[in-house]
Amino acid sequence: MKKLSILLFLICIVNIHSTAEPITYYQHLTNHERTHFDEISFFWTLDTLFGPVRSNDYIGLCYSPKFYGQVSTSQDRFIYRSPLNIYFAYPPRFNCPLFLLPESYPHFAWHASPVINSNNGRFMTRVWFRGEHGIVIYQYRNGSNPPPLYCDIDDLQNVQQLRPPEWQIIHINGQCEVYGELVGRLTVYSSDDMYLIDDIYYEGADRLTGQFDEEDMEHILGLVSYQNIIIRNNWYNGRDNGYRRYGSQETDHHSITINGSLIALDESFTFEQQNDNWEPYQGPTPDERGIINHKGGIAQWRKDYLHRSNHNGTGYRKNWHYDYRLLTTGPPGFDPNYYPNITGSYDRLDLAHGPYVISNAIVRTMIVHPRVEITLNGVNALSVRDSLIVLGSEEYPVTINSSQAYNQGHIWTQFGSAITELHHIIMPSTISLHLESERVNIENCIINGTVSASGNIHLANNSFTAPVDLTSFNRILVEKNVFTGGLKIRGNVQDGRIYNNTIVNGRHSGLELRRFRNLEIINNIIAFNEKGIDNRHWDAPVLRYNDVYGHPSGNYVECEPGEGSISANPHFINAQLGNYRLVCCSPCIDSGDPDFPRDPDGSIIEMGAFYFDPERSIDEDPAQIMDFGLTIAPNPFNQRTYLKIKMVIPGIAYIKVYNLSGRKVYEDIERMISGMNRIKLDGKRFGGAGVYFAQVMTSGWTRTVKVVYLP
Repeated sequence: MKKLSILLFLICIVNIHSTAEPITYYQHLTNHERTHFDEISFFWTLDTLFGPVRSNDYIGLCYSPKFYGQVSTSQDRFIYRSPLNIYFAYPPRFNCPLFLLPESYPHFAWHASPVINSNNGRFMTRVWFRGEHGIVIYQYRNGSNPPPLYCDIDDLQNVQQLRPPEWQIIHINGQCEVYGELVGRLTVYSSDDMYLIDDIYYEGADRLTGQFDEEDMEHILGLVSYQNIIIRNNWYNGRDNGYRRYGSQETDHHSITINGSLIALDESFTFEQQNDNWEPYQGPTPDERGIINHKGGIAQWRKDYLHRSNHNGTGYRKNWHYDYRLLTTGPPGFDPNYYPNITGSYDRLDLAHGPYVISNAIVRTMIVHPRVEITLNGVNALSVRDSLIVLGSEEYPVTINSSQAYNQGHIWTQFGSAITELHHIIMPSTISLHLESERVNIENCIINGTVSASGNIHLANNSFTAPVDLTSFNRILVEKNVFTGGLKIRGNVQDGRIYNNTIVNGRHSGLELRRFRNLEIINNIIAFNEKGIDNRHWDAPVLRYNDVYGHPSGNYVECEPGEGSISANPHFINAQLGNYRLVCCSPCIDSGDPDFPRDPDGSIIEMGAFYFDPERSIDEDPAQIMDFGLTIAPNPFNQRTYLKIKMVIPGIAYIKVYNLSGRKVYEDIERMISGMNRIKLDGKRFGGAGVYFAQVMTSGWTRTVKVVYLP
């Protein structure tokens, strides 16, 4: 299946997969714990890991490995062989969700500078880190004798010299070799095998052990291969039993020091020439090449050998330490605050756990998975020609925002599109949706921009805070939504049903009817708009059991209330804060159509969008009831402060912090419980001293507080 996906990629189906946590989040991350020989690669006595460990496979444990970070697996147990005294600093976690490793990083190629081609594999590319002198990239012909590693640059051919990178991606189209001392922040991405031919370390790190003070370290590196990352079997890396031949301090002749995140997307982090009997290379017995002194993280498709028992022992011992900076900051392309830019034309985009920036993109089919964060850059940022499918979940909604705090963006789907499916989306910005599809289905979304949709339309359990305009010549079903900008129906609807909605606070008509053939309007609350139901069609809709109240220009225009309807204050919990649930004294409770399905407690259905649960009845004065409270303390603060969010009703909260110019410096999505919730804000992420605005938004309401950061 994996190879098939690569073939699909080549025919212009683009899958852009990242993960809930960045792939650099773990010290050790694998999809398979079995090697290419289909043998379990065990953690054993000499293995000590200090950071998070995660696998989708059964993890093998032998003798006495030690784990000082959290160990998680998607399986229900470990596989043991001769366990002695295995140490876990934290209880292991089993049956975890699968961690979807990406198949590729196409945005690396989009943002890379430079891009180096191997001329269809005829050349090997070397990337030499030279500290404060920057980076030297040169090539030699595959099959020829390579130049010495530390020769004079004037003796090399096909040379590019780069300054120390501030934030850079280098893309190698082919095989490459990497070595040297890095100054700067860099990711090297290779489309083929990547070879480590000598130490790779940060300026300021210990050359012997690879250790460094994380608080003082500014440099960071990502080494990404579409195939393997391989320790080359040469004299620098301990060829022919170098660890035993030379003294323990002579690291130029054995061992290898590695700083950075190693990511082998399709294969493994392993070592060259493993002294198998069938290999042309035959090393001594034993062939102990040294120690891998690694500080960083490793992610690989399958775990492969770094030491084998061949010829009484071949390969490397491991001295691995985690770089805890990777929990919050990754190399270029992996940093949680880094947004890959999607622009241009695509046959298919499949986005999983972003974040992404979309600018002037035209897509035939677009699929978005839970927890993705999308930023739209520009007015007409996204146009979908066929199907738009956004599948957030209650626990992990999709967030779609605009690049500027107050600028409006647009998402377009073209007429004749097969499907528009939007589930569990939060759109905090004023993003406009223009949806022309054969079928439009929007459920459980919070949308703050205008919506115009045409086709067979279904809206359920959404919150819309701007005008919604629906056009259909066939079927419209609108149920259990909150509209605070008004709803308009047009298009000569043949089968129209508007059931159990709350339509309030519109500047013009709450419900405007332009054209229809058959339209039922039942069990709705339409209150506090300029007009209530404004019928501009020559015929009248079917109206029953609605509460239409408080409209200065008329509750009913060119239509009659119908059976069971009332005109009374619905008594919301707090309309000013956008909580349109009903208090116990509301006349809309148990006042809906008795022929509708009953409420969970067996009573007659309510009018409006929300079920009134008598077990959560609130007997206080409605004017004093608030389902939401927001405070921040300490304020001013010099290191960290805390948002305190009080909720009566649990739900999702979207949290943003802006500076005075309106630039977003922090955002997060949190699940809120009933009662007090406490969210930490770290001033280091704000970008310097000053005045900021912290904004919290949930379904139907937004609150902003000013915060002062004085480090």
